[in-house]
Amino acid sequence: MTWFAAILFSFLWVPSTFVVAGGAQTEIDVEVLIGRTEVMHDQTARGLAVLGIGGASRGDEQYLPADSDRDQYARILEAVVRYNNLRDMACGSRAINHPLCGGGRFMPPWFSMGPRHYMVQGDLLHMAQEIEDRTTPLWAAVCERAEARTGDREFCAIE
Repeated sequence: MTWFAAILFSFLWVPSTFVVAGGAQTEIDVEVLIGRTEVMHDQTARGLAVLGIGGASRGDEQYLPADSDRDQYARILEAVVRYNNLRDMACGSRAINHPLCGGGRFMPPWFSMGPRHYMVQGDLLHMAQEIEDRTTPLWAAVCERAEARTGDREFCAIE
């Protein structure tokens, strides 16, 4: 009987431990993706300023991720808006000539659905990955030009 109780306990307790640990890891992964995207946005804005695009970056702006205590979903939405604004500035001023300048603004289907109380970390991970994937080519294109202009090979170093 004790073996049965031990086996039953291990099937009920151990998998839930992995789910909790996995959920915590996913939350950390989401935070890392959001933070990296925010840094890329700040560096893109700074690069656009170096390239003479007015209004891209304020002189007193700190190049740090946003408040990590803020809701992750709100930060992801803010990243979409900021990406679109930076893309519009970079492409509209012809600071870059890149395929991402064609087409409309980035409006993923989840952008307008609003926060949901049942949103799971897996959804946020997908959203954060999508905005980082969208940001990376813009960041790379602007940073390449800014590095060439300044001669600073570390201009857009992230890690």
